[in-house]
This record gives sequence, structure tokens and C-alpha cells, in this order.
Amino acid sequence: MEGLVQGLTGVFQALEQLWSIVPLPTLYLAAMAGVILWGGSLRGRIFQLGAREAMGWGIWVWLAWLAIRLLRLTLVTGWDTLHRLLWYGFYPCMGLLIFLVVWISFASNRRPEDGMLPRWLQGLLILDLLLAGLVLTNDWHQQVFRIFPSPGHHRDVYTYGSGYFLILGSYLVQLLLANGWLAWRAWKEKFSLLNLWAPLTILLLYGGYIAGYILRVPCCFRTEFVLRTAVFGFLWMESLLRCRLLPGNSQYRDCFLHSRLGLHILDRQGRTVYQCRQLAVPPEGDWQRRTMPISGGQVVWYQDMGELRRQKEKLELTVQTLRRAYALRKNWEKIRRERINQQTRQRIYAEVEGILQSKGPLFIRYARTLELAKPGEEGRQVVARLNVLACYLKKQCVLLLRGREDNSLPSRELVLAVRELCRYLERTGLKTLVDVRLEGQLPVETALGFFQLLEEASEEAVRQKEQSQICCIKEKQGGWELSLLWDPHPWVREFAVRNQAKYGLGLSWLELEYGNSLVLRSQRRDGP
Repeated sequence: MEGLVQGLTGVFQALEQLWSIVPLPTLYLAAMAGVILWGGSLRGRIFQLGAREAMGWGIWVWLAWLAIRLLRLTLVTGWDTLHRLLWYGFYPCMGLLIFLVVWISFASNRRPEDGMLPRWLQGLLILDLLLAGLVLTNDWHQQVFRIFPSPGHHRDVYTYGSGYFLILGSYLVQLLLANGWLAWRAWKEKFSLLNLWAPLTILLLYGGYIAGYILRVPCCFRTEFVLRTAVFGFLWMESLLRCRLLPGNSQYRDCFLHSRLGLHILDRQGRTVYQCRQLAVPPEGDWQRRTMPISGGQVVWYQDMGELRRQKEKLELTVQTLRRAYALRKNWEKIRRERINQQTRQRIYAEVEGILQSKGPLFIRYARTLELAKPGEEGRQVVARLNVLACYLKKQCVLLLRGREDNSLPSRELVLAVRELCRYLERTGLKTLVDVRLEGQLPVETALGFFQLLEEASEEAVRQKEQSQICCIKEKQGGWELSLLWDPHPWVREFAVRNQAKYGLGLSWLELEYGNSLVLRSQRRDGP
């Protein structure tokens, strides 16, 4: 740090010797050219749109301030009022520059594409302009400077008023605000403290210079304030970019130059402008030169096509494998669906065959009885029983097939089957009163069980010479119920005991005052 301070002191001494030799108007003209070149370079390297726009306005303000100072140096002696107004003109430029510094530091924490000026910054601009107006009207109120005319080399002797310290405090607060934002960005981005030494050193040196100028220390007060402020200001902006407190393009350029992409950027004449560190292109291998036009030139790079072609071959093999697997999968799905359909048909055929086989012995017995029966009532009775049996088999198969799709059956199908069976039973001499109180759907197993019990119990009633019966099918809370009622006879109990294992615990018989009842209950199942 001491070496840096000594180096800056030597630079300022050399500049002081140069300014004593070269006329001041020439220095200011050179400074205006330097502002255009250096300021344009800074603006081109700034990445954030708002900060770039602020830097562009700053170049114009610096040129205006240098022009005012140059005009004041070249005016004819004797125009004291105009000299004083030009001196007052320093403060609008200083206020605008302070405002632009705040804008740049604020924009450094914004998104790169954000170029909007917030309302509070617009209010700060108005405040700085009002303070500059206070200085410009000093001749009327003497609140900023109290000027006493003097015939000496410095024609005006002045002291500071309360308005001067107000303006100085405002500028100091804005500078602290701007540097506070930059420090916040450094803390948020986890910058090393070593990156902050250059901006802080320049800021402290300029603060010492301002303090010496205000206190009228000879080595500071008898110097060109505008030129020194310009040097400090541009050095401060340069240090912000190089320390990356202000987002700039230089870091992206460094990233490109030190990368291993193997890219070249050529101008329109084919000359290399930028060349990043690249891997050497070996003579063997499948390398291909690629180019792409850009604004003002072209980009050149080399691509290893060998690896790409190898990956392409692997990809083609993978595609072929996937296509074969898809074809096998498609055929497998087709075979699986056919197998499921076949299994379903076989199961239905087996169930239908089971129904037919269950009545096979009864068919044979009726057929033999019909062969031996004499014409008349006996033969007619056998035919009627065969019709009942055929009706049962037909309707049982119909109920089975219609209910296998979703394992449920409309209650209307069961009612139709029961009524048709009862019509055939009447031809055997058994009259049936049917009372059905069902709605909606019921499980196909329940319907088949009810219909089978009705047919078997009715066949037994015909053999027991019953003349009538009552059939009631209804839906109860929690399930369904089939009840058959006959006159009181012992065969009902014997039939229930004999078929208990076949129908399960749902089958029961009741002895009532007016007859015997056979009841089959089926519970409702929750879920699929």
C-alpha cells in the first residue's frame, strides 16, 4: 500500500510539472480528447445497460465541465460577472456526476438487461439540480459563497456559507450511498477483500484532496480542480471494472481467451482477432473445420467427427434394437390378449358345460321314463318336466353369459328368467306366485344361485305333489334374499339339510304357522 501511495504521488508530481510547462487550454483540450477515448472505452466494457447509459451521460457531463473551465480560462479579463457564473457552473456538473455515480452503483446490483431509472433516483436528480440552482443564484442571496472582490491574482476572496455545507453534505451522503451499494455487491458475490483495495485507495486519496481543497491547503487549493477530479473519476471507474465490482465485458473476454474451446475469431480480412487456448489438432483422426459468420468477421473451430460418428453408429444399433424389441412387444401383447380371450372363453365354456352336466343324469332319467311311459297323463307329466329342465338350462346359460362382462346382472334379467320358469312349472301342476322387489344390478353369482335353488326346490315340490308355492325375491339391507313358501310338510327340512353344503350358510328353513319356508340369503360385498 505504501508503494502505491508513493507511486501515485510521483505521478501527480510529474503531472504538476507537465501542467506548469504546457498551457492550460492545451491541457483541457487534450483532457477532452482523453474523456472521449477513455470514457468510450469504459462505456464499451460495461455490461449492465443502466450503468452503460449512465456512463454515456457522464461523458457528456465531463465534456461540458471541461468546456466551462476552458471557456473561463480563455475569457477576456474584466468580465467578472461572467467569470463568476462560469465558476458557479461547476456545481451543476458536479451534481450530475454525483447522481450518475449513484446510478452506476445502483445498476451494478440489477439484472444486465435492466436499464430503467427508478423514481427515487429521479427524485435524487431533481434534488441535485435544485442544489445546483442554489449555487447559480448565489449572487442574489450569498448563502453558498460570500464573495469579497479583490484586485489580486485571485480576483475574488470568498468564504463558505451554510448552503455550501448543505451541498457538500448532500454530495458526501450520495457518495457513501454509492460505495455502500458496491460494498454490498462485493459481500453478496463473496469477493475477496483484495479486490476492493484499488477503489478504496482512489476514493480515500480523492477525499483527502477535497478536504485539502476546502481547507485551502496550498498544494491542493492552487491546483486545477477539474482536471484532478477527472483523473480521479476515471481511475475510480477503471478500478471498478477491473476489480469486477461493476459487471463488465472484460471478464467474459478473459474467460474466452483462457478457455480450451479451440475457437478463433477472425475479422473480415481473415486475420485472427481473438484466439482462445486450444487443444492441438493431431494429423490423425476425423477432424472437420467449421466456420460461422458473425458481425464483422467469422468464428472458426475444429470438430472431432470421429467420436460423433462412433456415437451415431451406437445410436443406430440402439434404434434397431428398440425397433425389434417393440415388434416383439407388440406381438407379445397380441398373443397375450388372444390368450386372455381364449382363457375367458374356455372358462365360460367350462361353466356352461358344468351347468349342462349337473342336469345330465336327470335328463337321462326323464328320457328313459318317457320311453316306458304310456300315452296319457304320465307321458304329459314327463314332457312337462323336460320342458322345465330345458327352460332352466337355457335361462341359466343366458344369465351366466350376460353377467360375465362385469360380474353384475340387471335385476330385470333374473325376473324374466323366473317368470318363464314358473310358466313351465304350471304345466306340471305347480302354480307359483312370484313377488319380486328388486332394482338395479345384483351380482351374477347371486342371480345364478337364486335361479338354481328355485328350479331344484320346485322340482322337489313337483315330486312331493305340491299344488302351489310362493316365490319372493327382495333386496334387504346388506344383501338380497330368496324365500320359497309351501304348505307344512317335512320334505322342506330334509331338502334344506341335504343341500346345506351346496348353498352354504346362507340357506335356511323356517317352520311358520301357515307353512314351511326355504330361505337363501346373499350378502352384499363392498369393493371390487
